[in-house]
Amino acid sequence: MLIEFSVENFLSFKNLTTFSMVAAKSFKEHNDTHIIKAESNLNVLKSSVIYGNNASGKSNFLQAMGFMKAMVLNSFRDALIKNDKKNFPIEKFVLNSKSEKETSSFEISFIQNGIKYRYGFELDFDKVISEWLFHTTSKEVYLFKRDQQHFEINKSAFKEALGKEDDVKENVLFLSFLAYYQKSQISNDIIQWFRNFIYINGINDLEHKHYTIDKLKTNERFLNWAIHFIRYLEIANLTIAEEDSVDFETFKQKIKGNEFLSLLASLQKVPLKLPKRDQLITYHRKYDENNVLVDTIPFYFDKQESEGTRKLLYLLGPWYDALQNGKVLVVDELDSRLHSHLTLRLINFFHYYNSNAQLIFAVHDCSLLNKETFRRDQIWFIEKNQFGASELFSLSDFKTDKVRNKSAFQKNYFEGKYGAIPYFDFDEKLFDLMYGKRETI
Repeated sequence: MLIEFSVENFLSFKNLTTFSMVAAKSFKEHNDTHIIKAESNLNVLKSSVIYGNNASGKSNFLQAMGFMKAMVLNSFRDALIKNDKKNFPIEKFVLNSKSEKETSSFEISFIQNGIKYRYGFELDFDKVISEWLFHTTSKEVYLFKRDQQHFEINKSAFKEALGKEDDVKENVLFLSFLAYYQKSQISNDIIQWFRNFIYINGINDLEHKHYTIDKLKTNERFLNWAIHFIRYLEIANLTIAEEDSVDFETFKQKIKGNEFLSLLASLQKVPLKLPKRDQLITYHRKYDENNVLVDTIPFYFDKQESEGTRKLLYLLGPWYDALQNGKVLVVDELDSRLHSHLTLRLINFFHYYNSNAQLIFAVHDCSLLNKETFRRDQIWFIEKNQFGASELFSLSDFKTDKVRNKSAFQKNYFEGKYGAIPYFDFDEKLFDLMYGKRETI
């Protein structure tokens, strides 16, 4: 379970920015459905939503989470592949002459196997500046602390790391090194948590599309669940067919050059072993003139179904996985191509049909911004200040005299009481630039 995440000097986030999934003790709304009782004195939220203007930094913030995951999982492997090149793919805040020369830092707190961990690192383009790992049983103690290539290791709590610090290079995270090279138990547990941290883009379906198709092929329970889920779209059934990854007939229709056609014709005579690709087939009911069911008609899913239907089905794989296995699911642009009611249904899976999974997502759909859907501490906003830096804040940060449990969140947001909305006016210059200056009478 995610507790807290912090980032500094990355993309549009110049200053230290902290996001928390800890439930406010003073808030009593949705206590039975929207929180996870992690410990006796710690309750965490099942979901959090982020609102903000276009280009405010919502995607950048979620990408920061994805970047930290990628660094933890891949820094050791990447150092081997790049033959010791030391460049980290950091994108610092470049709108300030000081910050573009400073380091970037990331820290995350979470619970794995009943133990609370706090892990973080500070990077420059060519090396790890610092790295740290703490855990909490009765109280928080450090497991290791790193200052460039100087390591301090807890000899009693982290014995498995002793003697390994001399082998890790300056462009490799110690945690990544231990998990992939020394098979350290603690570091493997932490790596597993990061593997269970799922980041997906709600606009580009490509990555989770393949995951969902594979799950439909291999998990009959998920297949039946998905078929039942999409029946409201008038889809009667769903199957998966295999077809050649290269379609010569399509090439013939699209390519007009005689030389290309001759080449394709000759290639068809060669017994090539082409890889197969999976093609989803959906089935729709066909009726006669008296509205009597007579047949079901197959549709090629990627060609004949709507953009929204395709997005929904491809989302179901990570959705099902996160809910079944207690993972953290982060989704950017969740509401794109989806009806508001459908987006709400997906969110409510995490609120009402979930024990310990978490959902963090960014949307523009303000119909979701209400007290019936979210607690105050679940709602976050991002806006840019006058210097181009993104700032993140929670609705729970406002004083209770301004934001109460019964406040009309959506109305107040539209009125600008929380900030993080676009201020755009149709001024005279816009008209003049489009149509020319109007003559005054």
